[in-house]
Amino acid sequence: MQSRQRGAARRDVDCFSKLGIVRSNTAKNNKNKKKKKMDQAMSNVARAVESGATTIRGIVDATGLSRLKVERALHALEKQKLLLRDSRGFTAPGMLATPQVRQCGSCSRCCTLLEVTEVGKSVNEWCKHCDVDKGCTIYDDRPQMCRSFNCAWLQGHLADEWFPERARMVVHFSQDAVNVQVDPGYPDRWRQEPYFSKLCEWSLNGIRMNGNRSYATLIVSGPDKFLLLGRTIVPEPTLFGTAFLPVAAETFRYWKARSPEHLHRLYGRITEIQRIQQEFGYCAIPDDDDPYPPYRPALLRLSNHPHAESDAESA
Repeated sequence: MQSRQRGAARRDVDCFSKLGIVRSNTAKNNKNKKKKKMDQAMSNVARAVESGATTIRGIVDATGLSRLKVERALHALEKQKLLLRDSRGFTAPGMLATPQVRQCGSCSRCCTLLEVTEVGKSVNEWCKHCDVDKGCTIYDDRPQMCRSFNCAWLQGHLADEWFPERARMVVHFSQDAVNVQVDPGYPDRWRQEPYFSKLCEWSLNGIRMNGNRSYATLIVSGPDKFLLLGRTIVPEPTLFGTAFLPVAAETFRYWKARSPEHLHRLYGRITEIQRIQQEFGYCAIPDDDDPYPPYRPALLRLSNHPHAESDAESA
């Protein structure tokens, strides 16, 4: 009798133990799902704010999220200092609050240059719902992407010469970039003044930002893509990143990475170049784009520093 009771008790313990494991795994899965949903909500809210939505109601309209989800996402973003709140509403760090309200007027450049997947519109083609004389023919039922989009000129960040219909390009912000979509009929418009100097200024600000997120300045002109590093133009930047080193106030040397590991090595050599510059006041910048450690001996020899050989041997 006692043996059967002990066996039953053991089975009960095993059963409860397995049940506890199942519950634990279920709880972890639910927690992961909630985190993914929260991350997605935060991403949508951040994009809405950077596109010009500054109030909770505006963010709700732009994202389609419930007010409760928007408020939770805003709280999390503020806590991480990814959004700022003031008397005028919400803004992204490094971006000015909208100083004035503008209207699209006769401009429908975004309906031409930008992609809108919800209506099957590709980049650099007229939207089938855009009437040149009347504007959007489905305005009341336009996709969420169109509802939430506001170009930088419309937000008031740019002077009148940046009016997209006049400038022949659309500037808009994302979480980590200033994006410039250029009319393929005017492929070099962004290289002209006063546009180029302003883009260079943005680029330098994005590189030098302290205390906030840095951002890139990207230009898309027809099939061509460019990254701006001050006044240095990087054609066809890679997805893995571009390592760069300042050589003057507004110009840079750069190397395009072919993998994350390659980018790490490029920046490792840049760090050593800067260290040698501090020690000797000068370091030659190599032309090759595939360095391997140790970087110091080759850099010292290339720079022809006095006692470079002895320094290299001890490095």
